[in-house]
Amino acid sequence: MAQADRAVALDLPAQSLTETLRAIARLSGLEFSAPADPLQDKFAKPLKGRFLPVDAAKRVLHGTRLTAEVIDGALIIRAIGSPALAGNDDEIVVTGTHIKSQDSASPTIRLQASDIRSAGQVDLGEAIRALPQNFSGGQNPGVSPGANGIANQNMDASSMPNLRGLGGDATLVLLNGHRLSYGSFVQAVDISAVPLAGVERIDVVADGASAIYGSDAVGGVINVVLKRDYDGANLTTTVGGATDGGDFTKQFSGVAGKTWASGGVTLAYSHQANSAIYSDDREYTADMPNGGTLYPRVNQDSIVASAHQAISSTAEFSIDAAYSNRQSFMSQVTDYGVAYQNRPDVTSYSATPSVRIDLGAGWDAHASVTYGKSKLNYDQTTLLNDDVASRSTGYYKNEVVNPEGYVAGAITGFGPHAVDVVVGAGYRYNSYDYSPSSAQFRYGGTIDSYYGFSEFRMPVLLPVDASPLGERLILSAALRYEHYPHMASVAVPKLGLIYGPSSDFSVKLSWGKSFKAPTLSQRYQYRSAYLDPTSYMGGERFPAGSTVLTDYGGNSDLKPEHANTWSATIDIHPRLIDQLRASIGYFHIGYRDRIIQPVSGAAMFTALSDPAYDPAVNYSPTLADIEDVLSNALDFYNFAGEYDPAKIVAIINSRYTNAAHQTIEGVDLAVDFRLPVNGTSAVTFAASGAWLWSNQNFTGDSANIALAGTVFNPPRFRARGSVTWSDRRLTVGAYVSHQSGLSDNRQNPAAWVAALTTLDFSAGYKIPRGRGPLGGLGFQVNVQNAFDRHPPYAAPSGGYTYYVKYDSTNASPVGRFVSLTISKDW
Repeated sequence: MAQADRAVALDLPAQSLTETLRAIARLSGLEFSAPADPLQDKFAKPLKGRFLPVDAAKRVLHGTRLTAEVIDGALIIRAIGSPALAGNDDEIVVTGTHIKSQDSASPTIRLQASDIRSAGQVDLGEAIRALPQNFSGGQNPGVSPGANGIANQNMDASSMPNLRGLGGDATLVLLNGHRLSYGSFVQAVDISAVPLAGVERIDVVADGASAIYGSDAVGGVINVVLKRDYDGANLTTTVGGATDGGDFTKQFSGVAGKTWASGGVTLAYSHQANSAIYSDDREYTADMPNGGTLYPRVNQDSIVASAHQAISSTAEFSIDAAYSNRQSFMSQVTDYGVAYQNRPDVTSYSATPSVRIDLGAGWDAHASVTYGKSKLNYDQTTLLNDDVASRSTGYYKNEVVNPEGYVAGAITGFGPHAVDVVVGAGYRYNSYDYSPSSAQFRYGGTIDSYYGFSEFRMPVLLPVDASPLGERLILSAALRYEHYPHMASVAVPKLGLIYGPSSDFSVKLSWGKSFKAPTLSQRYQYRSAYLDPTSYMGGERFPAGSTVLTDYGGNSDLKPEHANTWSATIDIHPRLIDQLRASIGYFHIGYRDRIIQPVSGAAMFTALSDPAYDPAVNYSPTLADIEDVLSNALDFYNFAGEYDPAKIVAIINSRYTNAAHQTIEGVDLAVDFRLPVNGTSAVTFAASGAWLWSNQNFTGDSANIALAGTVFNPPRFRARGSVTWSDRRLTVGAYVSHQSGLSDNRQNPAAWVAALTTLDFSAGYKIPRGRGPLGGLGFQVNVQNAFDRHPPYAAPSGGYTYYVKYDSTNASPVGRFVSLTISKDW
């Protein structure tokens, strides 16, 4: 029986604040509910005596911005000043489910904004690229021309997350659980557009989640959670640069927030600018033509705002909004006198107003509308022997409209505990426009979808049951149906199980289906044709003068991609070593109907010699086949000299097509151990690693093409570890990052690209707030890649000297980077 109004005898040791609060609730016969984030890394002193449950909780919460109350047989922990609508606890942003629960059967990684700053990372792009489960290829700054694949481009210096190396369009990025507009022509989301100053944490669900969120969540979900109930202000400035030259960075950011009895508001701004790194800044690229950039020049301004307000005792209104503008400069200089200078200017913004209404009896209704837009204005100047030869301008524009609503609550009578239920529906509209100045019309199109979804969570065992079968057993299920008019309908399920035989460890299993609708750029990109000598594509066996015709472009007949995903994770949290947390997990993705350009990037150099590409090659082209390609091509590029149809011995179909099957599997490992040194300081050890195996073959019986472990693809193994010592004022840390070597299969026999290990250091000192006029003042020094490890050598694509001599998707040209940060809290 609950004893909310009776004192209970307590004798609790020093331990994590979460465990102390749970013990108070358990010993008082109460349920327990609390937001996880504010309790993260907080500890409670020993507590002994007789207390009312709420008094005991408030005693250990003293000094935090949290308070406690007992409502309907539950000990509720919430932020001070936050309204408890009709007895419900604070609105908690949970990633991987619409159910307000901290339990998820999918492997989840949490990156705290404070840890990101301590590591010397100045934006969310840097933080995600350091994650072992993420691949740095795709649309990311530092990716240079010559990288394999059309998606591996640095078109506007944005940062696209790319979980498991499946591509930025197969990783769903959310802001407070809501979608954002796609960016650029690859139609992935730029995570660096959200300023770090306004972020509380990043949640990474490294598992298929289309049953919860819909299209794109094949590799997983990244949810950026904004600060909520922030009361105060902070100003931060960072200056730094690469010791080898270039990338001189200046960043200024500020965040301010105010809470009151019925709501709160937070506003954050960031300005960041860095200089470019040129080829002659680095000794390992000194023989490249001068004037080419290895890393872009960037100037970016970003704003994010979040507010919530109770509009009655049963209703709350909230809104999240973000804005970003980035201007950058990149240059590619060839060895035949031609240079390409690009000055992209991209603006993106989004807003999501939402309403939550308490329906009574533990049920809530949620309604939201998201509107987002991203527009990239590109400006490319072509120079011939330093004189302007031509200029190309235009834009890529993406837009999203997404109204959605759902109800959530609990029903009883189906087991020993209430079953959490979510039922909802929504509509999503996306548009894509591409308008080059040289054309008389625009390209692009729209796609919309109507969807319904449901989720269930059934606790079979909970700690309160004191069952000999175990501490907890929780079953979950989700189902989503989406209808794309004139294209396809998709239904995807997801099942989950969490079993904890004891308090020391638990087992998590998940299985589900995921999908990704074709991007609008894949459907509507205009077609072009290229004529090259067969030798350029590895076709040395053909007679001298033979040519190959390649057909590029979009395909309006594309269908959704599909995937089966499952994972198994063991979480270890032993009671005897309270500060130790560890997990090991296995995942498997079977990805079919994969949309690819069969031959693109560095794959061109072996397209006519590697039998794995035979399904994409027509070795007996007729004149009608040739005319069909050329008549549908808007542009024809002849790099073979004289055009003679009789000399065309092959046609390569490199238009987007549902033609590939991929298998992706791997193992994730994470360990975190906090060792208290005395009452005010502690040493924290943390490490995470990811092993990855992946391959691809064209539909049918064609040979496998290795992906993971090959050049311009994710390494087989990535890891990052740290050791930090901290007390109330001083924090010192060391961070090591490692990635395994790569096979350069662009040549036969394949060459080996060496492994890369780098070491970072950080030291910070902060005067606690309230200690006079200098209270809240902090200083931090960071040294990244302290030993200035250079990128391992990889032959330039095609042997051309104007391409870099390293894998720019896996290695950075920045080198040693030293920065100083000064901050002030009020």
